[in-house]
Amino acid sequence: MPELIFSKDTDCRYCYKCLRNCPIKAISFKSGKSVVVEEECIFCGTCLEVCPQNARSYRKDIEKFLNLQKPFLVSIAPSFFAYFENPLKVIGALKKMGAMVVQETALGAEIVSRKYVEVFEKSDGPVVTTACPVVVNLAEKHFPNVLKFLAPVDSPLMVHAKFLKMRYGNYPVVFLGPCIAKKKESDLVDVVLTFEEVEEILEEDAEETLPDGPYPNRARFYPVTDGIGYTSMVPWERKMVVEGVENLIEVFSRIEEYTGMFMEASACFGSCLNGPVMKKRSGGKERIAEWQRKLPKEPKLIELDLDTFREYTNRSCEKEISEDEIRKVLISIGKDDSRKELNCGACGYDTCREKAKAVVLGKAEKEMCFIYLLDLVRSSSYRVVEESPNAVFVLKEGKIVYKNKAAETLLQKSKDLIEQAKKKVGDTIELDDRNFFFAKRFTLEDGEEVLMLVDITQEKLKEEELSRLKGETLNKVEEMLNKQMRIAQEIAGILGESIAETKSSFVELRRFMEGKDADL
Repeated sequence: MPELIFSKDTDCRYCYKCLRNCPIKAISFKSGKSVVVEEECIFCGTCLEVCPQNARSYRKDIEKFLNLQKPFLVSIAPSFFAYFENPLKVIGALKKMGAMVVQETALGAEIVSRKYVEVFEKSDGPVVTTACPVVVNLAEKHFPNVLKFLAPVDSPLMVHAKFLKMRYGNYPVVFLGPCIAKKKESDLVDVVLTFEEVEEILEEDAEETLPDGPYPNRARFYPVTDGIGYTSMVPWERKMVVEGVENLIEVFSRIEEYTGMFMEASACFGSCLNGPVMKKRSGGKERIAEWQRKLPKEPKLIELDLDTFREYTNRSCEKEISEDEIRKVLISIGKDDSRKELNCGACGYDTCREKAKAVVLGKAEKEMCFIYLLDLVRSSSYRVVEESPNAVFVLKEGKIVYKNKAAETLLQKSKDLIEQAKKKVGDTIELDDRNFFFAKRFTLEDGEEVLMLVDITQEKLKEEELSRLKGETLNKVEEMLNKQMRIAQEIAGILGESIAETKSSFVELRRFMEGKDADL
């Protein structure tokens, strides 16, 4: 199966913003490619939101949904009613597309909430809710010490999928929600679509249709802050809400301090209403409350014999790195003294030591350190920069004080190259000989300016070649269609002449026969 979150290499400009914002540094930059490390990724979607170039995307499952066996069963997340302007029309459209049942996932959340209370009443330590798949991923992949504190209960989606199959039969189950991580949560669900995927395939002429019962009672508030606590009715003095991956990391690192607490955990600030593919607008809680008043409610849910027990797996892939390996990398980038470890974060890592560990693991390159590259320029060991295919200029008060070989070559071809590059910082420059470069610029503390032209010629030429091939293909198809039209016209002309001759002969025959009759 394709990667859940992937990079579009031609759009990535190596600004490292995704890495700086990734809470667990599950992004690798190596050999000219940026890759999400799925073994470490918790699928929170932060990198998609912060990328200024839109160079990251997630796997779309629209085609899989359209090819799904019909009829099918649909589970709609509670945030469904906050996302869509007219959610009842969306339900009607789903029915037209083959849904036998469209039911609220909140129904599963009602069952889960009861189980949470049962677990909490019997527990001595903290109990962490597991409705959010990112929370489970974080614990399983990075904090295995927290696994024993996770509520051993299926997520609302998993419970609802079991409920649907038990009640209606073994039909395919489709989930609609605001979360990318749900696509990896459970094999019980056949297709997971985000709300924005649903918008791409909606039919506009659908009738308003209510979701199918039975209905939830309080769990429609699950996607808001304290929604789980509200549904479970845990005493306020014994519950806490932890939102945001950074906060989760801080709490998980000292989890045993929270004895006796019911911990409502969510990766998104503001809970699911601020999921990675939710429309960022205010009033979500009010819309949920409005629909809570409009839709039917069933305080006493029909009990089914559902197995809701859930086990967790230690999927941590943390590797031990020796101090010698870390020191070796630090020394190789000129940080042979702790005072040279600036921890500036420009490379995407919070500290130089974290960056060194990533280099050892093959997730990062030494050249990601800008200070290291500048030291290469200033020192006698600048061969890497000197031999780079990318042009590097160092300017002081507008004058060139250093240029590597690639820069020298380009300057000979274009005398006004520096001015062009300054005007095109953050954009592509095309030189007369069909060479393409991406311009970057930054300023040093002493006022010197570094101008870099990254060679992207091959990528651009490949794009143009692909465009040319597409154009040729379209031209050939058009030419073929024109030939077929001409042939059709010629055949029509021949048929027309033949019919005319036949008609003329028939007229003469008719006259002859009518003359004969007259003689008789």
